[in-house]
Amino acid sequence: MNKFSRGCNTAAQWTLVAAFGAFPMALGLANALMLLAVLLWCLGGHWAERWQAVSRNPVAWLVLALYGLMLLGVLYTPAPADDWQLHLKKYIKLPMVMVWLALLWQAASIRQHALNAFAAAMAFTAASTWLNVWYQLPWSQSQEPGWGVSHHVFGDYITQNVMMSLFVLLALFRAHAAQAWQRWGWAAVALLSAVTMTHLSMGRTGYVLLVVAVGVFILTRLTGRVAWGALVGGVLLLGGLLATSDTMRERFALAVTEAQQHDTNNASSIGHRLYNYKTTPKLIAEKPLLGWGTGAYHTAICHVLDKPEECPSYSWHPHNQYLFFAADHGVVGLGLYLALLASMAWVAWQSADPQARTLLLGLTALLAVNGLFNSALWSARESHFFSLMAALLVSMAWASREAGPSKPLT
Repeated sequence: MNKFSRGCNTAAQWTLVAAFGAFPMALGLANALMLLAVLLWCLGGHWAERWQAVSRNPVAWLVLALYGLMLLGVLYTPAPADDWQLHLKKYIKLPMVMVWLALLWQAASIRQHALNAFAAAMAFTAASTWLNVWYQLPWSQSQEPGWGVSHHVFGDYITQNVMMSLFVLLALFRAHAAQAWQRWGWAAVALLSAVTMTHLSMGRTGYVLLVVAVGVFILTRLTGRVAWGALVGGVLLLGGLLATSDTMRERFALAVTEAQQHDTNNASSIGHRLYNYKTTPKLIAEKPLLGWGTGAYHTAICHVLDKPEECPSYSWHPHNQYLFFAADHGVVGLGLYLALLASMAWVAWQSADPQARTLLLGLTALLAVNGLFNSALWSARESHFFSLMAALLVSMAWASREAGPSKPLT
């Protein structure tokens, strides 16, 4: 590799590191940095060599296959051009994962800097959330200081909590692996970050994902009596959080009410999702193999609604990534997505790096569960989070395979 290629490669790596620090807070800046990293990677050349470095990774093949199916879906979709072009634009981060894998694969220091950049952005987000209880910060999305209101800072509370749940898992891992005062410091970070979700946010998705993150930590890092004790302690802690958080109790009570009234009120958050889960399978059943085509959901869903005039309320996405892929790309698309999740879990399982294994299993679990409530790879900020973090954690896990055998999980 000549001097110019090495320079482009190094610049691309550090640009990508900057993107990891930017995407939780500044979506536009993150877009620019991700695009610049890809352009610099292209200028660096040696594509065959780089592809050989990642071609044995199943995640790289599956993200390409899923996006290839979307390109194929353009050939038979009844959707207007604006809709299928929007899908290709939204999901372009899938093939970009392969580029990011090639960049992150090459240097352990770059991977660590990228992870630390994400951690720093999330620590700033958590600190801002706490400060917003007393001060109206200029960059906060919250309406007013004080307790009892949502204090999300960047984007919306759903996307903030999705990212914060992985940050809690990272803090728990580092607390468990650290020594002396660092252990207590990371434990405090984990607790304070969790409270931003339970007491300072209205996001019910965040409550569920926090349980998922803590569950992954217990299953991957603890064994025997310690694991059982942590499990019991986690349940008691969750009960304590519920008892001390008026916001959590109110949101759960509202969820029960919305679920009970979903037949008469499908405009509520729960009612809307339950209605999507009722109508979208009808759409899938009409074209089950390859689906309706790329971007077709937005118009095709109108034909199966009980009241077609309500189409504008339901045509954006079904709040479920599995149903979204199945409607547009049939069981083939759904199967590829499930295979992608399985491949991420497999790569994590094979890893000899405990941090990469724990975080990648956590990310996979978060994506799998979040996909039941939201279209995680469609939402701009969530798709940034899941695609970038998947590339980072898969590269960390894959790079460690030759470092030694992985320790079995209990």
